[in-house]
Amino acid sequence: MAILSFQEKQLIEKVFGMGGGYVLNFTNREFEEFMKDVVSYNIYQKYPGLSKAKMLRRFIEDESDAYVGKMIILLINYMKSNSLDKNIAQEDIVRLYDFGRKKLGKGSVSHQNTITSPNNALKVDFEHLKRDLLNIEKKQTQQQKGYAFEIYLKHLFEAFNLDVRASYRTENDQIDGSFILNGNTVLIEAKYRTTEISKDDLLLFSHKIETKSPFTKGVFVTLSRPSDKIIEYFYDKSSRFILFTVEEIYILLENKISLINILTKKFRHLEETGNIFHHVMYLR
Repeated sequence: MAILSFQEKQLIEKVFGMGGGYVLNFTNREFEEFMKDVVSYNIYQKYPGLSKAKMLRRFIEDESDAYVGKMIILLINYMKSNSLDKNIAQEDIVRLYDFGRKKLGKGSVSHQNTITSPNNALKVDFEHLKRDLLNIEKKQTQQQKGYAFEIYLKHLFEAFNLDVRASYRTENDQIDGSFILNGNTVLIEAKYRTTEISKDDLLLFSHKIETKSPFTKGVFVTLSRPSDKIIEYFYDKSSRFILFTVEEIYILLENKISLINILTKKFRHLEETGNIFHHVMYLR
């Protein structure tokens, strides 16, 4: 259960406009779908008959620091992406975002106790990488954000001494980059957008991998994740790629965890279960 002060609860209420029983501009369906990106269960089934604001208050009372922090970060990102922050004091948003980051980092440590710490020989500037990740949102256009995201990923993989290559074109494909992990070439697909990743996005990337060497793998790095239904579509189809979200990158950096260990564990989970996505908080 997350512990919040009265002032912290009031800040959440104020920023997310919860006074009238609402949460931002969400419809019931949109709020249900949004919260599925925060937790795996259906919030309407867990808290039937309540308004969106009351459900969120119960969620805050019942869930861990990590999930409350995750909820705050994703809601603020949603606000910014949909220009809902114009009538809210920016200092309040900054305060709440910082609070969400602290909650996310504090809670996720307890879920990460089976994940190996980074190699001490690597001098990774986690704070710098975190700051650069957050700064992508400050770009004005979606095209600028996408380009900055590709550059950021190259720097991220370089920081962990992965043999990374910048984006390039083949005769038939545009590849957003590649790196070497445990002797295998891993292609990168980078999507920095708030709209949901489609099945076609994943099928196209899967096809790019399949036309390469049989040992080639892939990592699809995305701001927004696909629906559970789309993820289930790829279950046990001998897929050679994994999903890796921006939120997971932030958790990794917040807790100073090795990117190499996380990617290795994600690929192992794919090979053992056929599942392309397993959240970093539940990796073993």
